Amino acid sequence: MLSTNTRRVGVFIDVQNMYYSARNLYNQKVNFENIVKETVGDASLVRAIAYTISTKGGDEEPFFEALRKSGIEVVSKELLEYSGGNKKGDWDVGVTIDIIRMLDMLDVVVLVSGDGDFVPLTDFVRSRGRIVHIASFRESTSSSLVESADIYTNFSDEKRKFLIPNKKSKSTGKQNTAYNAPEEIEENSSAAIDYFKTAKVKSDDQNDTSRTRRLSF
Repeated sequence: MLSTNTRRVGVFIDVQNMYYSARNLYNQKVNFENIVKETVGDASLVRAIAYTISTKGGDEEPFFEALRKSGIEVVSKELLEYSGGNKKGDWDVGVTIDIIRMLDMLDVVVLVSGDGDFVPLTDFVRSRGRIVHIASFRESTSSSLVESADIYTNFSDEKRKFLIPNKKSKSTGKQNTAYNAPEEIEENSSAAIDYFKTAKVKSDDQNDTSRTRRLSF
């Protein structure tokens, strides 16, 4: 049995999902740097990847650069525009492929998302003997995704640690790693309009006290 500090960890962040969850629930932004630090702990970080959406204007580049300075890799795809005027951007397939490709070099897969569409992926990862750690805001997370995890971290339990107010730090003036969604994504993205319908699943335990579930291995 591997001790905690010898485990190899990969962190895979669904940025859009986290951004809209934090905005709709708390009108705040996400501290992605702290998410990586807290979910990895004293284990060995192999890679931390943020899956993002970009626009033609490039307004999101300062955010991307802040992530890179925090040691988080950024992969991005352009917002898709359809003839009817709808716009969409998601990374479900890309995240899945990356995790499967990296599975042989990981002991723990940290998936930062509340999207229930990832349940088949988490089931596969566990079937390969890896530990699945889901981290998200419980209020906007699929119950089936929570139940599919070996470890679950609820950001809502420690909002001061995982959220950032919608302002730059007055004391340092430094750019934080909160996600500032470009206006084009804010107003037109189907993800914004639907508020991630796949992630916002009503469940029997929706009114239960939010908790962090950690299992020992």
